[in-house]
Amino acid sequence: MSSQAPPLISASILKETLKTMPANFQVLDVSWHLPTFNRDAPEEFTEKHIPTAQFLQTEAYNNKLPTPEQFGEDVGKLGVGDDTHVVVYDNNPTFGMFSAPRAWWLFRYYGHENVSILDGGFPKWEEAGYETTDVVDKVEPKTFKANPNAALLRTMADIEANFKKKRFTLVDGRPANSFLGLTPYPWPEIKRGHIKGAINVPLSLLIDSGTKQMKSADVIRAVFKEADVDLDTVSIVATCGCGVTACFPVLGAYLCGHEAVPVYDGSWTEYYVKGKPENMVLLS
Repeated sequence: MSSQAPPLISASILKETLKTMPANFQVLDVSWHLPTFNRDAPEEFTEKHIPTAQFLQTEAYNNKLPTPEQFGEDVGKLGVGDDTHVVVYDNNPTFGMFSAPRAWWLFRYYGHENVSILDGGFPKWEEAGYETTDVVDKVEPKTFKANPNAALLRTMADIEANFKKKRFTLVDGRPANSFLGLTPYPWPEIKRGHIKGAINVPLSLLIDSGTKQMKSADVIRAVFKEADVDLDTVSIVATCGCGVTACFPVLGAYLCGHEAVPVYDGSWTEYYVKGKPENMVLLS
């Protein structure tokens, strides 16, 4: 078990940390964009990124978790070892953060708690006027042993069983327009909709629209309660479209003191294909 880092780190603290660059410290750009945005995250990284950062390609992990061996190999070659404090960030102009919470959850799922998210993401870093670079540093590969934590993951079988057992409340982290089917789904073969009974707690309500940083724990707790989800009395499982924005309710709950909220990783993309039609809400 790795040591536990705070879930969020500010741009100013990251800047100061990079001045001394501790031996067991690594910044990762984990940007991923929905296909409708037509953006090339790896190419953008080569053009401009936070100094010392490496790029972790996470697109292949959406909806389909890598094996522990594959994840260990992927992050190890980027200089991440078992004792490394990892800081993840992404470059989303609307929210500041979009895919970084997913990477944060992935590290935690694979047993690495020593991971933080750059609060506000790359937009916050640039807004502060901090240095960027197009130089990709060479790093020494390290050994990372991934140990999956089953408590942080749920499967479609768990979702199906819950319709009868009702052991948890399903919380969908997609933006409200996506949850309600008001925007086109990024993958045309998947119809718009959500799992029956899911409650929408959109990421937009957990992020301050002005600062692009996560809201305070008190505000987040109130957001959940407004959605009729009392974090102190109800067990929740997070979902979304492809397992990415599901990690925002997980992060929000974590900031409120609930550190073991699991993700239904297959999310709507899997459930639409394999789930029972009577347990779906399809939207035109």
